[in-house]
Amino acid sequence: MASRVPASPRLAADHTGHEKSGRKWRLPRVTLAGVYFGSLMALGAIVFAAQVPDLQGNLYVLAFFIGLTVVAEFVPVAIYGESRVSVGFVSVMAIMILFGGPGVSVAALAEASASAVNRRKLDIRTPVNAALWVVIYNAGAGAYALLATVHPEKLGWSLIPAVGLATAVSFGLNAVLLGMILRLTARQPFREIWEKYRWLAPHYFTFGFIGLALAAGYMALGIAGVFAFITPAAMMRLATKQYVDKTRDSVEKLQRQNEALQRANIEVLRVSQDLRENYDQTLEALVNALDARDQETKGHSIRVSHYMLDIARAMGVKEGTQAWTDMQRGSLLHDVGKIGVSDSILLKPAKLTADEWTVMRLHPEIGYNMLRQVKFLQGAAELILAHHERWDGEGYPNRLREEDIPLGSRIFMVVDTFDSMTSDRPYRKALSTKEALDEILRYSGSQFDPQVVEAFLDIYDVWVKERAGLHRLTLPNAA
Repeated sequence: MASRVPASPRLAADHTGHEKSGRKWRLPRVTLAGVYFGSLMALGAIVFAAQVPDLQGNLYVLAFFIGLTVVAEFVPVAIYGESRVSVGFVSVMAIMILFGGPGVSVAALAEASASAVNRRKLDIRTPVNAALWVVIYNAGAGAYALLATVHPEKLGWSLIPAVGLATAVSFGLNAVLLGMILRLTARQPFREIWEKYRWLAPHYFTFGFIGLALAAGYMALGIAGVFAFITPAAMMRLATKQYVDKTRDSVEKLQRQNEALQRANIEVLRVSQDLRENYDQTLEALVNALDARDQETKGHSIRVSHYMLDIARAMGVKEGTQAWTDMQRGSLLHDVGKIGVSDSILLKPAKLTADEWTVMRLHPEIGYNMLRQVKFLQGAAELILAHHERWDGEGYPNRLREEDIPLGSRIFMVVDTFDSMTSDRPYRKALSTKEALDEILRYSGSQFDPQVVEAFLDIYDVWVKERAGLHRLTLPNAA
């Protein structure tokens, strides 16, 4: 289960030139990897040449265990996502116990060759992997021999600490040698390398002691004992693979569904944006229709909407909320009910009679009944119904008082009054902004909500400066 040399190592052979500095020719740092790989392969070759002549024991049995190592190379176990570990260390440990350093030297060469075949590519990684594993496995075998004999005649408790030490040495040396490779080729800090590598430790030790059990099975029953041991393990491996494959398929299916949902969400957002634009166009058409009918109040709805949203913002209504949207739409369409009022009353150039005022005061209910059936205008319809209610309960049509009146309607009462008083009408000239302010202050607490009047005072100076520009405003975008 030794880790492998990473793909496409940046060796010296990949960079044949030199980098020239302002002072002298400098050897590129990447050639250190070449020196390291060369040294590692030389050390592996020396260890291999020193160990193999001492090979003893039943070579058929060795070939059998090496065969298990090769097979394991082709069936790695998926651990986390794309991570794979080879279970070959199980049979390598058994070879350490039964054949020592000479046996694992041959096994390392076979495992590196199998790895190349599995990758379907013969490159520099093959001899480097072979040398890496020869060195690592021989170090593990040497550690094992310190505490127990190679090819023991019987099982003993000394095998357990020996296998533990051999596994620890193999894992530690693997981490160091592979860490050097990653440091030189990928320029990764050692701390990052260790963080990525240390999760393999439990697998190493588990596979090491499974290797002890495999060797024990052979010592007790021969090859038959090995088959008796590996058959349940093979079935477990098959079940694990099926589970992992099924889980991966399920995850991939969920990922595809999630991607489809993301695309659908984007489409829904696009359609929602189109609907908002259609809503805005509908509102604009209605407002323009009202302005076309009553040229004397042209621009009034747009100015009132602008004022209203300023006060709503000052009173803590958040932009984009449903309350904000209802206020914006309601203020724009507050006079839509006047469509049901005859021109003789609506456009009369003099003050209205009592009967005419009775008819005029029906326009909030007319507007409410027109809009309440339209789902996206239901909140605006509630504001329109109450936009002539007074704080003291003397308004119309339902004589609501104080906080029974919707906040939007209370705000609207102030801004509508301000704009009406500062705009010319057929029957009177516009008041100055100062005169309008005095009137609003005079009726604070009776006609107007005092808190709305306070918010009005906070932004009054800004409005006075903007007053001329507001007469040229265009319809704002709906939230």
